[in-house]
Amino acid sequence: MRNRSKGFTLIELLVVIAIIGLLLSILIPALGRAKEYSRRIICSTNIRSQAQGVRLYAEQNDGSIPLNEGGNWFQDLSFWSSNQIIRYSGIGPESFDCPGNKRSVLDARFWQFSWVGDPDFQPPAPGIVTSPIELRPETGLSEARQRQEIRVMEYIYLFERMNNANPPVSMYGNRRLLSGREPIWITKITTLANSSATVMIADNTVSQTSATSASGYNAAPPGGCNFVEIQGGLWSMYQIYDMSNHLSRQHDGGAARRDVSGANIGYADGHVIWKNRSEIKCQIQLGQYFWW
Repeated sequence: MRNRSKGFTLIELLVVIAIIGLLLSILIPALGRAKEYSRRIICSTNIRSQAQGVRLYAEQNDGSIPLNEGGNWFQDLSFWSSNQIIRYSGIGPESFDCPGNKRSVLDARFWQFSWVGDPDFQPPAPGIVTSPIELRPETGLSEARQRQEIRVMEYIYLFERMNNANPPVSMYGNRRLLSGREPIWITKITTLANSSATVMIADNTVSQTSATSASGYNAAPPGGCNFVEIQGGLWSMYQIYDMSNHLSRQHDGGAARRDVSGANIGYADGHVIWKNRSEIKCQIQLGQYFWW
């Protein structure tokens, strides 16, 4: 009489499948959280390195920071300002690349935003751009041009922004925060009353709509704030939305769009902290709404 080969019964197979499914349901979210945490750490290091470059520049320049010129929004940083940060900190362009954002600093549409399309951007970009553009060498640009041209960054810079008048005048004028408080646009590190409480560089957290005033500008109105589909200069040129760093798996105010999980905030004394979504607020409108 033949011996029947021993195998799994249907019930045993179902039990094994159920155990595997249970393990995956535990491990996958944990792996996702670990990956997000690593992004936050890299991002925090980027901000700290940039802040160190600003502070080292200030030490050699009577406390002044590498002031920004041109552009309209807080994430617009001149070639010259960013180059000074790179020079004094010893970092490279990759330290301006937030892992919580899908952009790349190796794409001229962002890193050389205002220069693309100029006659001396050689070889010229194609007429219709639907893919990344290779970076061009900037060595031939004069200091005046470097101060004029801007990069669209993945971080915001609360530097004073001066126009080209003689003498230069602040481009922010008498703007106040949504809370009514007077903002601090940094000109000199040495004149700050409390550098450890003054925000200098932070994650680019932007929205199309303001939070509600009743919530202290923290909670989204019905329909959400829209952190992912902000139309600015990138949209008019390339049909690319501006969007926030560190998007969450949670939905924005009940909308289909994603909320943000929080932001890294860098202060003028060089320290950086992570703030959860419940801790950041919609601070000011400057074209779009900025949070920190």
